[in-house]
Amino acid sequence: MQPLLPEGPRPPALGLRTRARAFLTATWPGRVVAAALLLWLLDGLLSLGGWALPGALGAPARVILSLFVLWLGWRGFRMVSDRLLWRIRTKLIVSYLFIALVPVVLLTLFMAVAIVLLLGLTASRVVTGEIDRAGDVLRATARGALAGLPPADAEAARALPARLAAARDLHAGLAYTLLRDGRVVAASGDAPRALPPWLKAAGFSGLVRLHPEDKLSDEALRAVWAEGGASLILDAPTDDAFYADLERRTGIHVLRRGEMQVERTEKGTDRARVQVRQQPMIAYEEDGQRVSAEARTGFLFVALPEKTDWATGEKSAFEGMPLAFQYEPRALVRRLSPIQLPRDASGRSVPDLLLYVMGILALVFIVVYAVALVLGLLLARSITRGVHALSAGTQRLRQGDFSHVIRIRSRDQLGELAESFNLMSRGIQQLMQEQVEKERLEEELRIARQIQMSLLPAQGVAGLPGVRVAALCLPAAEVGGDYYDLLPLSATRMGVLVADVSGKGTSAALYMAELKGLVLSLSRIYESPAKLLSEANRILTAHMDSRSFVTMTYAVVDTAARRMRYARAGHNPLIHFQARSGRTRLLTPAGLGLGLDPGDRFDKILEEDEVPLDPGDFFLFFTDGLSEAMNPGAELFGEGRLQRILEDSGRLTSEELKERILEEVRRFVGDADPHDDMTLVVLKIVPEERPA
Repeated sequence: MQPLLPEGPRPPALGLRTRARAFLTATWPGRVVAAALLLWLLDGLLSLGGWALPGALGAPARVILSLFVLWLGWRGFRMVSDRLLWRIRTKLIVSYLFIALVPVVLLTLFMAVAIVLLLGLTASRVVTGEIDRAGDVLRATARGALAGLPPADAEAARALPARLAAARDLHAGLAYTLLRDGRVVAASGDAPRALPPWLKAAGFSGLVRLHPEDKLSDEALRAVWAEGGASLILDAPTDDAFYADLERRTGIHVLRRGEMQVERTEKGTDRARVQVRQQPMIAYEEDGQRVSAEARTGFLFVALPEKTDWATGEKSAFEGMPLAFQYEPRALVRRLSPIQLPRDASGRSVPDLLLYVMGILALVFIVVYAVALVLGLLLARSITRGVHALSAGTQRLRQGDFSHVIRIRSRDQLGELAESFNLMSRGIQQLMQEQVEKERLEEELRIARQIQMSLLPAQGVAGLPGVRVAALCLPAAEVGGDYYDLLPLSATRMGVLVADVSGKGTSAALYMAELKGLVLSLSRIYESPAKLLSEANRILTAHMDSRSFVTMTYAVVDTAARRMRYARAGHNPLIHFQARSGRTRLLTPAGLGLGLDPGDRFDKILEEDEVPLDPGDFFLFFTDGLSEAMNPGAELFGEGRLQRILEDSGRLTSEELKERILEEVRRFVGDADPHDDMTLVVLKIVPEERPA
């Protein structure tokens, strides 16, 4: 089947090698890339021998090649995406997935990061809070131990260890120093032997760095209480036992030096890198029972407890190494829950139930979102299925298959569009059938036009000595009702006929053919133009439709008698140009159109006249299509313009006069379509040539 809209010629497809060669040799960007590629290859070859290109050449070449590789990647991505996303269905689904999934993924990542940071900050606050609480407990211990000590130094020194026995149970490496009036009364361990000048308050507690000059030095928990000239300094080491007790209370595992790898940098400063390793069992005593727990694993975070420089009293949370710790989010949430009730019958505590409910809600959210995603994809598929059906139908329509019908699957806008497409397809199919029928009729009319034109006399077939004839018939449609004829009656006589059948089209053409046969027969019988018209009217009236009629002018040119007899049956007047006066006149004998009156009225009205034939005279026979030619302003050409043309063209031949008249009419009409047939016959009387 021949496509209705055939595709235009496509340029031949070029191979990748041909396109690359054309780019690298025929375009300036390609030449620059080729030069950069050659420099890069040359640099590689020189590097094998220990040489190198100057930086002014090598660096730009590498930059150009990098940009070219990025450009190739972008072109490749565009090519692949264009091929993969050619279908509207794929585009819509991909866009829907981006719209549906990307915000959820980003929101999920944001919430996860926010939750991790929030839990980490909470865990950090718990660690620093526990350290502050231990410091407060140690300061209270110092205050209690100092209260009521014997005034004698020796007795005070002996009584102090007993008062600190409970503190030693919590801190095995507890060190202390007892001062009175600046004198050391009792001391144990590495506790300071003097109070710093900046300490003015009665008490102090907090972390202090043991060796401020060492960035990775250990810290100790220190508490001071001064009362009545006596001061007690307590130092509790922040060792594994201290942080094991913190882990027992909070579930947060603080990483110690043994779990970190210390590296020395080139500048001499230290940095720590946390390595999470499986730790041994952590054991401690609680209520007379030995409790063991494995080192926890989970998220890693740091705490920045405030530390005091003992020499200067300056406090900072950023000096020294931060406390790195690990925590489990579920355990942290469970411990931080404000409701800590006994377990229910199912074995779960209230925090566990809260986490369980949150998990159920998360699962419900995922299920609902998955259902919404699937429904969205199905909806997108239903939309694109209709679009795909329309695309396939359009392609079938383009190939000329107008019987293809799109199946209507839904009663929505796409369904209405498919129904409209089916109606359009059927309409086009009907129009194509009508077009075929129209072409058949046009072909028949073309043949009819050829037959009609063949009925007109050929140029030069008829003529008389001393008379020059030029004639033309231009139908407004394929076939028309205008008719002219030149009838040879004898060696010196010729009949000239111009007729106009009312209407246009095939009916007028048929009447015109009938008229030709009738006139050919009657011209051999009647020499008088009036008698010929009268007999033709009698015959046509009996057979012609009452709504049709024929106007006609018939003249007999007699060169022997040097006269022309003529009669007019309701037709346009003849225009006679008199050469001796240079003026024109209208010849208008009375007459009625053929077929309008079947009785004697036609014969009573009809007149016959005669005019002499003088050399140089013109006679113009024409139909109303010439005088009533209309310009875009609805103005008629008129018989007056025809008279002026004849008066200005006395020296022209009959053929030149015909062309002059047609040229003036076309200039007057312009772009307006002709509304009637145009026919004219020009007779010019010339001196009769005598043989030498």
